[in-house]
Amino acid sequence: MTHNSINYIDKPFEVQITSNEVYASAAIHFSDKPIKRDLLLDIYQPQGLPPGVRSPALIMAFGGAFHRGSKDNDAFEVDGATNTAIAEYCLEFAKRGYVCFSIDYRLIQEDPDPGNTISISDPDFVPRSRVDEVRKIMNLPPANNLMLWRGIEGAIDDGVAAIQWVKKNSERLGVDPNKIAIGGWSAGGRIALHAAFPEQEPVAAVFSISGYMHPVDMKTYMHGGLGTPPVFVSWGSKDLDYVLSQGPVFEDHFKQVGINHVACEIQNASHFYPRTVPVTDSTGLNGTFEDSLASFLKKALLG
Repeated sequence: MTHNSINYIDKPFEVQITSNEVYASAAIHFSDKPIKRDLLLDIYQPQGLPPGVRSPALIMAFGGAFHRGSKDNDAFEVDGATNTAIAEYCLEFAKRGYVCFSIDYRLIQEDPDPGNTISISDPDFVPRSRVDEVRKIMNLPPANNLMLWRGIEGAIDDGVAAIQWVKKNSERLGVDPNKIAIGGWSAGGRIALHAAFPEQEPVAAVFSISGYMHPVDMKTYMHGGLGTPPVFVSWGSKDLDYVLSQGPVFEDHFKQVGINHVACEIQNASHFYPRTVPVTDSTGLNGTFEDSLASFLKKALLG
């Protein structure tokens, strides 16, 4: 039986959750006395798939300005609005038949090893408005651009490691290694974009829920052509300043270089919007935000 015999829009499946599998270890306290810590992920597996079926997989990274949130819960209420947690997206898409992974990654205040690869070409390209606000909320001292850059580079490396782990374990997990998408919300969306493009870890699709990539790095790393994964980008019409301003830039760039994409501006939404919010995306789909993302993933991963 092939993947296309399963309806990946409906939700017929029960889900088994396996928590805290180690997918890598990586260094923290990098500038003082480095130690390694385990990086964990939770697996959401649909139950009752036909024998021999390899499912597409979604690897998702949480948001929280690279300072807070977790693979278990990154839902934040701000001014009466609340985003859907990445763990909830994993559960809902596993019900559709995708094997989903909610990943842990190192946070900026852990002082992670940034690694040897560069995804953000200049520390000054890191937007400050939200991260500075979150550091105040968390009673952390101000951070310089280099500190933020190192932390984000480490988180991106963790996203790459998660993709590689899923590929390595694809047979055991019942995953089709050629049908893996990476995505996330906010910081998690940034991890997804940078893991797939500057880091060039091969994936079949990318989705960024109010994520960000600096326009210079976008032009440097995001090219069309054979093997380029399709991209889903979304943002609220009242989103964070740098996310809102970048939405049209993404669309223009994708059209210019020929990247297959879906764009979704959510009217009257801030940075914090639920999966059930009504949208009209660039394909003309009218429905919930989850409907739009589900339609993109079905087309991108199943044709």
